[in-house]
Amino acid sequence: MPKSLNKKQIEEIKSLLIQNKMTIESTLNNLSNEHLNLSEMDLNDEGDFAAASRDYSTDIHIKNQQLRELNLIDHALKKIENGQYTGLCEMCDSEITIRRLRVKPHAMYCIDCRDYIEKEKVKKAV
Repeated sequence: MPKSLNKKQIEEIKSLLIQNKMTIESTLNNLSNEHLNLSEMDLNDEGDFAAASRDYSTDIHIKNQQLRELNLIDHALKKIENGQYTGLCEMCDSEITIRRLRVKPHAMYCIDCRDYIEKEKVKKAV
């Protein structure tokens, strides 16, 4: 039987989640401010416009990735608040190692299930 995290470990994960959430929210605020500045820029030629467009495209990609991560963090925090957080895989109930959770505290899946999900995404994209 897989063992779920103890209270001390859950508190550690909660602290990491909150830190990550604050970092992401700060990044998103910075991106929003950059976009405001970009819209006020005087783009003199096609080169300026191309560079600004490329930066904007990159920022949109980063913003979308950060929003997805923020949703996962909020999901984990909600589970902690509801007393439902165990640190177990949401697909197979296997243990997610504390080492993995310290790196990615919002992880929902063990490595095996995550790999399976990624392979399925690739299959659907092809």
